[in-house]
Amino acid sequence: MTTRVAAALLAVGLALALWVSGGAGSLGYALLFGAAVAPGLPIGLALFGRRHPAAWVTGALLGYALTQLALWAVIAAGLASPVAFVLAWVALLTVTSVVSRTTGGVPAIAAPAWSASDVRALLLVLLMVPLLMGITYRNLGRADAEGNRFYRAYFTADFLWHAALASELGKFSLPPRNPYLAPRPMNYYWTYFLLPATVARLAPDAVPQMQDVQRCLKANAMLVGLLMVAALFVLVRSGVTTAVPAAAAVTLALLAASAEGLYAVIDIWWNGRPLTQLLDTNVDAVTAWSLGGLRVDNMPRSLWYTPQHTTSIALGLTALTVAVVGGAATPLAGILCAGLALGLATTMNPLLGGVCSLLYGIGIVADAVRRPRAVSTLLRHASAATFVVAAIAWAAASRVMDGAGSALDIGFSGFSRQSPVVTLLLSLGPVLLPALPGLARARTDIGQRAVIVAGAGVMAGLLLLYFVRVSEASWVGFRAGQILLVTIPVLLAFTFDQMSRRTLLGLGALILIVGLPTTVIDTWNAQDIGNRRPGPGFKWTLWVTPDQQQAFTWIQKNTPADAIVQMEPVVRGREHWTLIPSFAGRRMAAGLPISLLPLPAYPERSGIVKQIFETSDPAEASTLARRLRLDFLYVDQDDVGAYPAGTAKFEMSPQHFEQVFRNGSVRVYRVL
Repeated sequence: MTTRVAAALLAVGLALALWVSGGAGSLGYALLFGAAVAPGLPIGLALFGRRHPAAWVTGALLGYALTQLALWAVIAAGLASPVAFVLAWVALLTVTSVVSRTTGGVPAIAAPAWSASDVRALLLVLLMVPLLMGITYRNLGRADAEGNRFYRAYFTADFLWHAALASELGKFSLPPRNPYLAPRPMNYYWTYFLLPATVARLAPDAVPQMQDVQRCLKANAMLVGLLMVAALFVLVRSGVTTAVPAAAAVTLALLAASAEGLYAVIDIWWNGRPLTQLLDTNVDAVTAWSLGGLRVDNMPRSLWYTPQHTTSIALGLTALTVAVVGGAATPLAGILCAGLALGLATTMNPLLGGVCSLLYGIGIVADAVRRPRAVSTLLRHASAATFVVAAIAWAAASRVMDGAGSALDIGFSGFSRQSPVVTLLLSLGPVLLPALPGLARARTDIGQRAVIVAGAGVMAGLLLLYFVRVSEASWVGFRAGQILLVTIPVLLAFTFDQMSRRTLLGLGALILIVGLPTTVIDTWNAQDIGNRRPGPGFKWTLWVTPDQQQAFTWIQKNTPADAIVQMEPVVRGREHWTLIPSFAGRRMAAGLPISLLPLPAYPERSGIVKQIFETSDPAEASTLARRLRLDFLYVDQDDVGAYPAGTAKFEMSPQHFEQVFRNGSVRVYRVL
């Protein structure tokens, strides 16, 4: 297969995945995404040279992140408009083009040249991204013949939260407000979401599909996922001698890292239960569900559910590539580029950006101490830290990290103590165990630097996994898993690099047998919106009715962007917890968000809203609603079923609640 054929396959696969997940709007979004990454390309080309794929991957990631900051600057200045955003983009592209010329046309990093087979391997590995994401995103928000839109569980936690956050950012008001606790500010790392939020907000009426924030989010996640896997391949390939071990390591880490699926199959079969039970199993969380221990999300889940963290990791990988290829001898231009990548990674996720910065520092220190003038070399590399410090200061000023420190807990306790070895082997064993021999397989300077960085990454990931928690017990474990899953492949590639082709194929096949069932089952379940059965405390598939969608559209078009539109959160529990922020794009004064760190104010305020709906006294309800500064109340079949007398009072009290919208099952009332 030629490189052109591989490139054509990737282009067609990506286009098809974008089309089936979002139609023409997603293809149009991809063009805007291409423009958004352009400002970083001059930097990437100056760093690695235009003939090296690392230049294009690094440049695209830097460009995406820099464009987010340009959008933020325009919004922060109160100048949000299409013209202002375009001018900011032009200014950014001009600056990066001018700055990149200071290298004199010579790449700052003399990376070993790639052959055509290296490029083909990269392109073929990347084909897995549109395959995995197209299959699942095809059914994300898909409508049936009656117009109901369906959302599979876990997308209802992450993706719909992202839709709410992007809708809030699209109001172009900083700091963004917490849509579940308005008017309080949102304490969340929202940088990644600025581009899809801006596109959905400003897309012209001629392209209505691009006005759908959910379509924009899906396309953005798919394109960023492509860049993350590319950055991982570049890092892994940098350490080994040929493309084959790198391609095998990245492929297996992506498709076969977890043995939980095989464990579930054996457990169900051994106990004489039907294998159809796999359809009702959260297969990548078997370690938590069956063993009560820690859980790690596999790489497909990171691509599907948490692209903001994926982007942070990808930016960190570009800096680690500089540390591996250039080492302590990296010239100042390369150091500054690495620092820029680490700083931008920190703006996307402070924890992941900080860990990647630590790994970069470990790699540089380990290399510098073996060379002359170690102290001066390290002082030169310290300049990279200025970008990280600036990013932390920006995050603090933007209130992104407020409350995170108070939620932190360090120690070996909780889930960490439940079957710690077994849970690790199930979650990561298929790739972790064969990767361990790779610690002793490096033969070149670049290889040794790669092993040091990867080994440090594995250690950092394990320490985070077992000894660090926040009030949401799984959050740090998920982030630790992401660190492990991008450093283990480096070591696994070294294990493969010293093997004969036959041995490599045999070991690779064994890893696939053990690990692939998890990905196959998980991918099927993630797209299975036909499963309407109840799960453990939630439904596997949720849907939004045509009546609800009609009401949400009315709210979007007929209420102020900063209006408080309140639904009753208690009765909806963990299912339809984000209807108004995610689908109507409006804030609530009270909610019970399942994707944010818990705060006492959430249940306190939600209890007041419950009183508003529960009481039969319209005057009392009006007083409580005005106390929370509610502008509108949303009432549908769930509220009527839970509070038949309480919801009837809205209809009968026009002096307190004016009905402004009505259809078959939904009412919207203005609070007077």
